[in-house]
Amino acid sequence: MKSLEQLYKEILSSDELKKALAESVKAGNIEEFVKAHGVEATKEEIIAFLNEQNTKTGELSDEELENVAGGCNEVAAGISVMTLGIMCIMDGLRKAGFEV
Repeated sequence: MKSLEQLYKEILSSDELKKALAESVKAGNIEEFVKAHGVEATKEEIIAFLNEQNTKTGELSDEELENVAGGCNEVAAGISVMTLGIMCIMDGLRKAGFEV
């Protein structure tokens, strides 16, 4: 079994895993997603881990601030997802009814 942190690092380096994670969050089955990728964790453990990652990465870079202020293209959006995608994941969890 791998840890949530190991899976998180794999997700950050894989567009395919990012897409699969986003789909699982929308469908409300994030627990099944992590289990399918070799991690045993409860919904509460997953949310706590994501909250911890959100705390670590909560500050925006100058470039990211510019993108927020001036709009954003596909490349900028991709960079944002790779660096602060955790924010989108958390929002998706909230929309799926998870308390985050």
